[in-house]
Amino acid sequence: MISGHNPSGARMPLHCPRCKKNIDKAKVDEIDAQLMSTYHNDALRRGLCPVCMTPLIDTDRKVKE
Repeated sequence: MISGHNPSGARMPLHCPRCKKNIDKAKVDEIDAQLMSTYHNDALRRGLCPVCMTPLIDTDRKVKE
């Protein structure tokens, strides 16, 4: 298995344990730019869920541990 990837080869998402939602890592920069321009919300840059401000879990890192 390639480090940082799941068996299908796709990057694993960031996960909010409170909202039970995932954020696709491939789209983080795009989503962050939209949040900043629309709501002046920099939560993703700080590693927080943009909805509830809970720290996001990097599922790539959890799989490696």
